[in-house]
Amino acid sequence: MKKIVALLLVLAMLLAMGSMALAADKVTYYVRGGTAEYEPYIYPGLVGLLKIQEMADVEIDWTVVCGNGDEIHAQYLSMLSSGKYPDIIQWQHNNDYVGGVSQLYNDGIIIELNDVIDKYMPNYKALLEAHPEVAKTLKDDEGRYLYFTVINPLSTPDEKVAATWWGLQGRKDWMENVGIEELPTTIDGWYEMLVAFRDLDPNGNGEQDEIPFDAGQNGLVYFMPAYDIVNGAYINPDTGKVGFGEYTQNYKEYLETMNKWYSEGLIKDIWLEDGSIATATEKDSDIYADLAGSWMGLSNYWEQRLPQVLEKNPNADFVSYPWVEDAQGRVYACDYNIGYGDRYTACISVDCKNVEAAARLIDAMYTEEGTNCTTWGIVDGDPILTSREDTAWTQGNGTYTVDENGVKHETEWANKMTENFYDGAFANKYRYAMSHVSFPRWGAGDYLAATREQRYVDSCKLWASADNGLEYPAAIVLSVDAQKAAAPQLDDINSYIAEMTKKFISGDEPLTNFDNYLDQLQKMGMEDLIAAYQAAYDSFMAR
Repeated sequence: MKKIVALLLVLAMLLAMGSMALAADKVTYYVRGGTAEYEPYIYPGLVGLLKIQEMADVEIDWTVVCGNGDEIHAQYLSMLSSGKYPDIIQWQHNNDYVGGVSQLYNDGIIIELNDVIDKYMPNYKALLEAHPEVAKTLKDDEGRYLYFTVINPLSTPDEKVAATWWGLQGRKDWMENVGIEELPTTIDGWYEMLVAFRDLDPNGNGEQDEIPFDAGQNGLVYFMPAYDIVNGAYINPDTGKVGFGEYTQNYKEYLETMNKWYSEGLIKDIWLEDGSIATATEKDSDIYADLAGSWMGLSNYWEQRLPQVLEKNPNADFVSYPWVEDAQGRVYACDYNIGYGDRYTACISVDCKNVEAAARLIDAMYTEEGTNCTTWGIVDGDPILTSREDTAWTQGNGTYTVDENGVKHETEWANKMTENFYDGAFANKYRYAMSHVSFPRWGAGDYLAATREQRYVDSCKLWASADNGLEYPAAIVLSVDAQKAAAPQLDDINSYIAEMTKKFISGDEPLTNFDNYLDQLQKMGMEDLIAAYQAAYDSFMAR
């Protein structure tokens, strides 16, 4: 009798387990990948996302689109034109679809999410209610939510670090060689340093071959905030109105400085034969050759550039510079497009048969545990590491631990796996693109600060300390079509600005003709373009 009871109990357990397995809903998930070497194969085994599926009781059927930029863009557009859509489509929609997410909705490809959030997403709804300033940026002008994304609260230095990974950078050892002890913080301070780089042979080769500032990769625009402007649409800090950086008297002051630096040999001739600005490749060759003293750089240059410079000069070292003060001592940044949301957005398509399951899955990503899963991976000791066959590759190891103070630390195994799975361009398998592909999540700024090289983090924090008040809100997407509707000669405007900027800086065109330049832009429709940006800004502020 006992054997029969035991058998029945085992059978009941098996049936229960079977019913649990069958109970999991399924959704198809279409995601923009990168390298074809790893990505198509690793998503089904990512333990962080397996944990999220377990939390939501939803199984993901992956479609990972890989290849070079043109290839994956073509596949994405082909899928959208087919009229048959996956349940969830995660992509850089605003970059790759004309009109962005709003147009996807207008074209009948994705659904509005307001009711979905109210009915099925308690965690996400609570976040929006607790952070109305964030909710405002995620709506369209009609008050509709159309997508989910990584949300960065931007309230602590660690959170801002994740959005500020480039700025002005240069050679620390050169500064020491020419006797400059303090980092330059003003235009005058920069001029003093660049002159010293030019004249005092900081690379020690006995030749005057130094490039004080290598302005390749459009590095000169990083000095524009010192004149209270940025390139393109911006917010005037004194009036609060929208302007266009290259259509101001401030731009003339900026050009006067850049012309002076250029004429005195403080800036390399940055233009290629076709008139375009030198790319990162040309800039990097100067850095590697021990010729460049300063430049626009990324926070990973200690890892990605310095080792090659050390082969040429064993005393080389880099330093990051703060953003340059304006005439009133204010410090503004530019070129970050700072916003609460990420460029990757996940939408639910009109073909989704189980919207509740799709919403439940994404809602789990926005929980604290879900965010840990999509950034840190799996805490050591989590039962999922040994309970499923598809997690066997982890050998029972988690990717992080939590100490007695609640601080997370990567495990030794996680660091080892980094070496085994890093392919030179993307993150590794155990936490793969949890940051690269940017699945919906809330915050997780502690991950970058805790896992990157200290000088990387210090640089980001330095650059993040500047004010972003000049930048036009990143949440406003003014499509190229909308810009051309306001200024039909948009392409000609951009070309004319680039052409005249080169001439003014190089001296081919005297700055006494600057007013003629402004008049020509006015005739080409610049003020109508600014008006379009202003209208979009006013609408955004009224949300």
